[in-house]
Amino acid sequence: MYTKESAKMASFRSVDELNGAIRTHIYRNKSALTPAAIEVLKVLSRHACKTPGVAYLKLQSIADLVGCHRTTVIRAIKRLVACGIIRKETKFRPVSGGNGANMYVILPAYTSAMNPNKPADDGDATPQMQPRSTSDKPTKTTAETPKSTGEAVISKSVNKLLRNTYSAFKAAVESFVSDRKLTNRLYGIYLAHTSYLKGAYDSETLEEIGREAVRHTFVATKRKHIRNLAGYYNGVLDRMLDRLYETRFDELTCS
Repeated sequence: MYTKESAKMASFRSVDELNGAIRTHIYRNKSALTPAAIEVLKVLSRHACKTPGVAYLKLQSIADLVGCHRTTVIRAIKRLVACGIIRKETKFRPVSGGNGANMYVILPAYTSAMNPNKPADDGDATPQMQPRSTSDKPTKTTAETPKSTGEAVISKSVNKLLRNTYSAFKAAVESFVSDRKLTNRLYGIYLAHTSYLKGAYDSETLEEIGREAVRHTFVATKRKHIRNLAGYYNGVLDRMLDRLYETRFDELTCS
């Protein structure tokens, strides 16, 4: 449900566009943003990579990720909204009722400049929809026909890339232990963590971090007993990806 809605609200065509907008937002509003607001924006932008510009998270989830009280997150979000950096969409569960995960739309920088203290209204949203409306013209349908061949080629190259990634990952695990079931489980964790980061980071960087997390995990078994190896790997990989993202975010805030 949220995936379809977030696709309709996508405010950027790529993660690079999203990063550029964040850089501009921070430059314009640096004096108005508290450290908590910066941290909340950091969490939202990290979870807005799959659908560029749209993140759906519960308040408590944000609080847990930032490491602060729920009330602090509420204040930080209000500040981000007031600065025209994000727009908040409250969602309700259609069957059971009650509040679901809120949807946060990171606004393009030009929207913030036009109306910095007000969430984007229908008029503000019109420029965002223009590129999509042009794609609905009948003249485009004829150009899309040959795409199937190109898509097939892309699909084959993606499958080849996945095979190569798995082979390298498998080799990293098997340098410590030969266990196909464990390898597949660890690789599944790697894919779950990196799927929403594809496009935001170079694939070789993500693959190297995945393999490095494998090495850290197995080296740790020599120092202490680890009951749940997959769970330990999950934690190591999560921390490594956090550091990668923090480095990128620091570059945005410092530039």
